[in-house]
Amino acid sequence: MENFAFLIHPRVIEDIGRRLGQVLRIGENFGMKILPKKTSESIIKKLKGRQGFTLCSKFQVNEETTGYIIAVLLTAEQMVTLPRKIVYKRILDAVLFAQNQLNATRIGLGAYIAPLTLNGRLLIKDSTITAKITHGDSLSAASAIPAIIKSAELKNIDLCQTTIAVVGAYGVVGRGVALMLPDLLDPLEIILTGPNFNKLSFVKKEIRRKYKNSIVCSRDNSIIKDADIVVLCTTAQGSIVDENMLKKDAIVIDMAQPHNMGEETCDARPDVLRVDGGFIDIKGVDINFNMGTSAGSAFACFTETMVLSLIRDQDHHVDVVDLEFAKYILSKSSELGFTMAPLTNFSKPITV
Repeated sequence: MENFAFLIHPRVIEDIGRRLGQVLRIGENFGMKILPKKTSESIIKKLKGRQGFTLCSKFQVNEETTGYIIAVLLTAEQMVTLPRKIVYKRILDAVLFAQNQLNATRIGLGAYIAPLTLNGRLLIKDSTITAKITHGDSLSAASAIPAIIKSAELKNIDLCQTTIAVVGAYGVVGRGVALMLPDLLDPLEIILTGPNFNKLSFVKKEIRRKYKNSIVCSRDNSIIKDADIVVLCTTAQGSIVDENMLKKDAIVIDMAQPHNMGEETCDARPDVLRVDGGFIDIKGVDINFNMGTSAGSAFACFTETMVLSLIRDQDHHVDVVDLEFAKYILSKSSELGFTMAPLTNFSKPITV
C-alpha cells in the first residue's frame, strides 16, 4: 500500500463551521451559522499537539493507494500573524501524525503551509521526517498554461498578439508561470509585478534567456491595465484587484487561495472573464471532502501529491519550481486522466 497525505488549513474561521456541520451532520451552512466566530478563533489559536489538526478525509484512489486530507487548525490570517515557531510546530505535528500514524510516504503542502515552511525546505531538513515532501506548486504553475489557452479560445484571442501580466511574479507559482510563458505561449509582451523590484529583475533575466519580446517589471499593480490576460499568483489575504485596474474584455486567471480577485470586482466588470486557476479534473476519485473547488475537481497542488504517489516518485519536490519537472508532472497527470477542469468562476461553470 502507498499512503499519502495532503495538508490544508481553514481559509477563514467560517471553514471551521463547515467542518463542524459535517461532523455533527447538521449541514455545512448551519454549522457556519451556529459557530461563535471570535470564540472559535481564540480557541483554535491555543490548541496544542493532536488537538491542533484534524483528519478531514480518508479515501481510496485505487487498490494500492490511500489518501488522507488533514487540516491544520489555523486560519490564513493566523498563519501569517502568529509567531512562526508556533505555526511551524502546528504544521510539524500534523506532518509527523501523517507519517507515523497514517504511514504516509508522501505529504503535500496546501495553501499557506507551503510558504510558511519555506516551500517545504524546513521540513526536509528536519531529521524526524522521512516522508517525501512536495509543495505541489509545480503542477499549479503548469496548470495555468492550459487555463490561459482555453480562456483565450473562448474570447477568440490570438495569444501571440497579447500582453500577459503575472502578479506575484517572483513567488513560487508566479515565477513558474512567468518562465513557462515564452516556451508555451510566446506572447507579444510580458508584465511582471511584485513589491520587490530586485526579485522581479532576477525573474526578468531568467525569462530573457529565451524570450526576445518586451518584458516590463513594476512594483505597481495598476500596470496590469495594459494586459489582455492577467495571472494572479500572490499570497495576499484578500482581493488586490479592483474594477478600475483591468483592461476592457480582459481575462483574469486567479491562481490564489484566498482569491486575489473578489466577486464584487466581477460584478462591477461583466466584460472581464475571471477563471479559477489551478483546478484539475479528478473524476473517478472521490476524496469525500469539499475543498471549495468545482464538482469532480481538486486543486493542482493536491493532484500533484496524488500523482507522485501513484507513480511511486521517490524525490522531494520543494523550493523553486523546476520547469522540466513542471512539464513532466503536467504530462503524467494527463496520462493518468487528471486534466484541466472545465473553466469555472468561483466554482460556477463558465458559459460564454
